[in-house]
Amino acid sequence: MAYFLYDYIYQFMRMSKKILFIIGLSLSSAMSLSAQTYPEVVFENSLLSGNYAKSLVEYSGESWVQNVKKNLPTTDSLFFTPGNSLSLRYLSSRAGTWRVALLNDRHKVNYQVVANDVLTIKLYVQTAHTKEKTLPKIQLLQGASATNVLDLAPFIDDFDHDTWLNVEIPLSKFSNLKAGESISEVVFSQNTSDEMTHQLFIDQVEFLPKNPPRVKLSSGAILSQVTSIDKQVELQWQLPLTPSIRYIKIYRSTDNVDFKPIAIRPVFMQKCYDLVEEFNKKYYYKIAWVDYDYVESPFSAVKEILTKPATDLELSNLIKLANVNYFIENYDINSGLFLPNKANKKAIVSIEESGYAILSLLVGVENNVISRQAVLMRLTRMMKFLNKAQNHEGVFSSFYDGREGVPVYLNNVQMYDVKATSTLIEALLVAREYFSKDSPEEKSLRDAVNGLWKRVNWTKLTSTSNPHALVDQWSAIDSTAQSKNLNGLNDGLSTYLLAMSSPTFPLSDASYIAGYARKVAAVDSNSIVYPVSKIDQDAKIELRTDFTTPQLMMNGTVSVEDSLIFQNHTFYGKKIALGDLNSSMIDFYRPFLTLDPRGKYDGHVDYGQLASNYILAYKRRDNELNLGSTYTDIWGVQNPADQHGHYLVNPAIGISAVAFEQEIGQKSLRKFYDQYAQVLFTQYGFRSWIDLKNNDVSDDFTPKNQATVAILMENAKSGLIWKLYNQIPEINATLKKIYVKK
Repeated sequence: MAYFLYDYIYQFMRMSKKILFIIGLSLSSAMSLSAQTYPEVVFENSLLSGNYAKSLVEYSGESWVQNVKKNLPTTDSLFFTPGNSLSLRYLSSRAGTWRVALLNDRHKVNYQVVANDVLTIKLYVQTAHTKEKTLPKIQLLQGASATNVLDLAPFIDDFDHDTWLNVEIPLSKFSNLKAGESISEVVFSQNTSDEMTHQLFIDQVEFLPKNPPRVKLSSGAILSQVTSIDKQVELQWQLPLTPSIRYIKIYRSTDNVDFKPIAIRPVFMQKCYDLVEEFNKKYYYKIAWVDYDYVESPFSAVKEILTKPATDLELSNLIKLANVNYFIENYDINSGLFLPNKANKKAIVSIEESGYAILSLLVGVENNVISRQAVLMRLTRMMKFLNKAQNHEGVFSSFYDGREGVPVYLNNVQMYDVKATSTLIEALLVAREYFSKDSPEEKSLRDAVNGLWKRVNWTKLTSTSNPHALVDQWSAIDSTAQSKNLNGLNDGLSTYLLAMSSPTFPLSDASYIAGYARKVAAVDSNSIVYPVSKIDQDAKIELRTDFTTPQLMMNGTVSVEDSLIFQNHTFYGKKIALGDLNSSMIDFYRPFLTLDPRGKYDGHVDYGQLASNYILAYKRRDNELNLGSTYTDIWGVQNPADQHGHYLVNPAIGISAVAFEQEIGQKSLRKFYDQYAQVLFTQYGFRSWIDLKNNDVSDDFTPKNQATVAILMENAKSGLIWKLYNQIPEINATLKKIYVKK
């Protein structure tokens, strides 16, 4: 039954499109509902008004195309689907040429060519002097490969002005198109020259099936619930399994008379948020189903809601639980594991991100947004899948086919991921502590987790040059050329604590210094220690019984303390005993999703103080960069090493600081929400990043971001995950050996 249901849903979604997250309107617009769509859509709506950053305008000679920073402008006053369209204003001269590319977003799963599909475009011709022959030409690109160039006119049934025209081009008309490969650009270019300026509007550029379902939508839509927190109005609907439904179209009114369309949503979404303008005001909503021809069903019944201001606690809970919702909705029904792309044909699931999902779901249970029984059932399904899934020494591959249980290897290289496996096992152990009741179901889950935990043979996953150091991945084919030694805070700490705590195949206590804390080269086969000479496998590890000053000794005489990762640097007035500011702080947070850093001192680093100092230094650095914002609470550069100053600001970084520097994190949360909720905040939490200097915003969500926000916000409030991790008996024993009071 589960397989049948999944196949049905997949076919339903395939006929409807896949994943791309888009907001319909501008930073200042009242119509602010986000619209998430599918890879088959090249353009649906621009997230930001002004210029569409995922377009590129080029012209030469006396030809010209209106642009803002080499991007097409958008308009929210005329559109086919709410809330905006692209404005294409051009002059085609004999003494020049022009070209406009719509780029398939680099942060989504791109559409891959299916031979019988059709490229469809909604086109509005505003200028009366525009003739069919002066319309642009069109071409498709697949990376460096380009198709032939076609006129648009032959693919328009009834050419006219001041109305939305339907353009349908069978992909068979494009030569050199490679089936199964991604479309990277849709290009419009100069056609016949007439020395006149033309105004077009473009909307809904997409690849659709040749014969989509066309069952008439005769039943009214069902808007099941409307609630609000602050200015966020949450709408939920009940969608029937009708294959011809492609979108949910949402209407809003302030007087229950004049309803305006404000957004469309894809069929795989169950709810959405709408950010309105005022408090203490009534808003009215209704929805309709929309088919492939954009014909709407009868409306749902109207529901009303009165908005009111939210307290800081209510707003924090809203944001935290929106991030949890990301994991509630995005999972594979067969394996129970996290599903990065809902519409992927093979239902490819992620091992590492399933670990983040488990911890986030526990936060959801604790906050009553998902039932304990529902999460228990999902975890039970996970365990059945994982027990049968192909592995090496208990280590999983990064990705699996959720239906078949076989690994999906990147670049077809057989590889098993130690880091991803440790993230999953660690989360399962936390869940084991949470589901501690005597019921048969919870006992069965604990037994299954113990089985996976005990079969991981950490001693077989160490470096050929250092038996105390884990490798990050293992391959039967030339493993040493593909793997590197795990070390350092971001990548290593959680994994080493887990491996040292194993009840069956533990690494020795020496691995904390000789593995986690040891500087190594990137490639395992040439692993060396910097800056001193190579340490052979017979190096003597001397540990004081209180573990406060562990030393790595060569032949029992030569100290190589300076070859460890610990340091004594000062960045922006704060002492940083470990790490630097050259990588994203989301990675820095990773071990502290589970490990409470407060009071953790290993003889070199006070991790509580490190977290605080690191946040302060990172924020100070970001405040001195030109991010396009004058607010000190807007910080969290995702790509700090960017040499061109195109900094992407990740809201999860500043918000997650709340677990370590409460005031800083709370102020960051409030400022991101107050300034940019219109384009950044959705039913899944905040999007991955915003580029304030280049008017661009991510269409996507990052599982690590969403989990970090949900988990650290809950840890700041109740310490839930920290407490559960600390009470894992095997790990607690290791923590007591390593960390002592300063």
